[in-house]
Parts: sequence; structure tokens; C-alpha cells
Amino acid sequence: MARTLAKQQAYPASGIVAGLLDARGQRVVTQGTSDADNSRLLDGDTVFDIGSLTKIFTALVLADNIVHGHMAMNDPLAKYLPPNVHVPDFQGQPITLLDLVTYSPGLPGWPADMPKLSQAPFPEYLTERLYQALANTTLTVPPGTQYVYSNFGYGLLGLALAHHADTDFESLVISRICRPLGMESTRITLTPSMQARKSPGHFKELTKVAGWDMPPAFAGAGALRSTANDLLKFLAAATGVKHSSLAAAFAEMLKVERQNDKPDTMVAAGWFITRAHGDRLIWKDGGVLGYSSLLGYSAVHRNGVVVLANGILSGDTWTLGKHLLNPEFPAPA
Repeated sequence: MARTLAKQQAYPASGIVAGLLDARGQRVVTQGTSDADNSRLLDGDTVFDIGSLTKIFTALVLADNIVHGHMAMNDPLAKYLPPNVHVPDFQGQPITLLDLVTYSPGLPGWPADMPKLSQAPFPEYLTERLYQALANTTLTVPPGTQYVYSNFGYGLLGLALAHHADTDFESLVISRICRPLGMESTRITLTPSMQARKSPGHFKELTKVAGWDMPPAFAGAGALRSTANDLLKFLAAATGVKHSSLAAAFAEMLKVERQNDKPDTMVAAGWFITRAHGDRLIWKDGGVLGYSSLLGYSAVHRNGVVVLANGILSGDTWTLGKHLLNPEFPAPA
């Protein structure tokens, strides 16, 4: 597998950590170092920005609320935002929590007034501005009918969950997911220990990038940092290899499937589901400034994989993940 990982390096100094999980246990394989100017080897406790893998945590918090009867998938988004926030609808049809969590809210990928995303720092974008952008948006399709990978939508979902719990998004994730699963290195705000273990991200030219500190407006879409060892704990709970108090919530995430833009792939709550080669792969990838990530498992074989990289992989991260989960899927070229 190390040879397969090496093929995926975007440049010689890029580093990759892969975590593998099955009924026999787990192992971590690494390739490369933390940085071109730093020979510190990567390991399972190296901290990476995980970008859109955050969406799986957001979806899991929602699913846990549903399991405990605090929310319902068909509840309108407006029910969980401050009363002064105007949420648009389509001819009387509201945006629901189900629409948000399955990437079909009828909203664009980013708000219309979102500054260009090119390099660090992430643009300052206040939550009040997001609410105003929401109010100014006109829905052109009914919510729930068209797949759109919407960071706008997941930012709103994270805010709705936090507002309902009367807390902030990071505190909500820590209390509802990280503490029950023993994930001490999954946070938005880096602890001193995490800061010491964090690998910088990189551009293709080998230059380090400071990375993005996403504001609360988009925390639910992509603000978390984590490690391979922490994400393996998450996968152990998701696959049922290890029982957890979140077992019912993980199951709830897979109760709905909607079509996305790939013929062999469906959308669940946060996850994507790909069926082929007699398998059912449940996965999510992520890309954020200077980093790439992948989290997935086989519902048939109950094995899982985590891939974290401190650069943009030259190959398709999901292609690598599929092959590691099931060798019948072609390896990256």
C-alpha cells in the first residue's frame, strides 16, 4: 500500500497518512514528512485540516438529535434559526433539514456575495452577513429536487444545530461526538498539543500555506482539524466494529438516499454511497486550502479507510480510497 500512496504525492515533499480499519484491528501507514523544511515524520497523531469531512460531523449531530426526538428531518430550517432571519422558500415549499443534509437545499454552493477563495486567510464573513445573503437568495428550484454541493447550506445547518442547542458549533461537536468517541484531537480551535503536531498545508510549488480558519458562518461546512487515529475511532463507531452511544445516529444517517450527479452514487445524510463490484461504499472526501482528505468504509466488508494529505493529491482522492477499501476498484493511475 505504501507504493500506492507514493503515487499520489503531488510533489516530492507532500505527506500522506492512511489509516486502515477492519475486524482484526487498525494500522496506520505513512509516506513523506510534515514539510519540505522539516524532517519530522508523519504519524497517526499528526494534525491536518480535514475540510469537508466536517460535514459528516454536522450530519451526525443532526442524526443524533433526530434519534433523541429533538428534531425531525422534515422540519423547516427556519424553525431553528433566530426568528428575525428570513429563509426563502420555493412557491411555499420550505428548505428542510433533510434538504440541507443531503446537498439539495436549492441554494448555491456559496452565497452570492462570497469573496473569491484563493489563498489564506479565509475571508472575514460574519454570521449576520450569511443570514442576509440567505434572505437575499431567490430559490429557482424546489428544495430537495436538485443536487448542489452547498457549503452555504452546510454552514446554515451548523448554525441551526448550534442555535438549537444554545451553544457554538465546536462545543456542540465536542460534547456530542468527540467526547463520547474519545476523539481528543478533533477540534476547530487547536489545543497546544494539537498545534505542536499540526502539519502545514502546501501548494504544489512546495510553499507552505497558513491554511484557513473558517468563521462560525461556515464552521459546519469545513472548519474541523483532526488526525488519522481520531478518525479511525470515528470509523470504528460508524462501521459497528466498536459499539458506541452514537450507533443509532450513524444508522439514522443512512435511512435516506437521494440522487447526486454520478449515476453509481447516491447521497445520504452527509455521506455519499457508491455501489459497484458487489460492494456498498459509504464515503466522504474533502479538499481545503493546502490539504486533501478522505473518510470511508464498506458496509459489506465493514472495513474502513482514512486518507489525510498535507497537499493537494495529484490523483483523485476517492479513487485511492475505493481501491484501499476494495481492490476490485481500479488503483489510481
